[in-house]
Amino acid sequence: MKKNNSASLEARLKNSKDLVTFRKDYTLYAPTSEDLKTDNYEAFIAEVDTALTPLKHRSGAFLNAGTALSTVFKKVTQTSRNVRAEMDEIKGKDSDQYRQVNNIVKVITGENVIEHSAHKREIMKTLKQGDPQPDFISVSELDNKSKLGNFRSLIQLLKNFDFYVPVDSTITIAALEALESQATASLADYASKESSFLSERSRMIHYFEDKGGLRDRARRAKVHVKRKYGIKSQEYVALSKKKY
Repeated sequence: MKKNNSASLEARLKNSKDLVTFRKDYTLYAPTSEDLKTDNYEAFIAEVDTALTPLKHRSGAFLNAGTALSTVFKKVTQTSRNVRAEMDEIKGKDSDQYRQVNNIVKVITGENVIEHSAHKREIMKTLKQGDPQPDFISVSELDNKSKLGNFRSLIQLLKNFDFYVPVDSTITIAALEALESQATASLADYASKESSFLSERSRMIHYFEDKGGLRDRARRAKVHVKRKYGIKSQEYVALSKKKY
């Protein structure tokens, strides 16, 4: 899941608000630049504050979609384990049917990665100084889209087993298909919310990073304060500790 950075923009905006508040007490603060004059600076900060509201809303929707996605895929993982346990009960671990199911479930749950890492550690322990380093096949954890694809493969495999008619209603074919549909919808909703959030953040970032934006204004305001009060002054130090 991608990191949600709207909070960092809010923190940077707050720092700019603090900067303006602090420098109101700086009697020597008298910049030539129109951008840095009190009324213009405050007006721009107010504009940014208002523009940030849609990003906050989309950020919240994105976070909620991420939580829902995590929940449904945890269910996919646990349900896959339950299906494997059911197959063990029906056919036993020495059966071909169990092995087929287990191979898919291990990929869905990430157990293949754990097993691969353990196997790699054991091999490395036996190496002596000067022994050639072995080549290991890369095994990566699956993203949710790949997990969903393997879950679909698991459902299709179970459909080929005419004996697979579990009493447990949570692992019937119908229940698995319903979970697959839920996971598909959740994945699509997450992608949509992410796209909406990133689009809004891309629009919003210009207020911070562009020429005349908050970062640029803060840098120039600090230059002015440093010139008027000195680099070691408490006035300059108070503005220099924060990220804009």
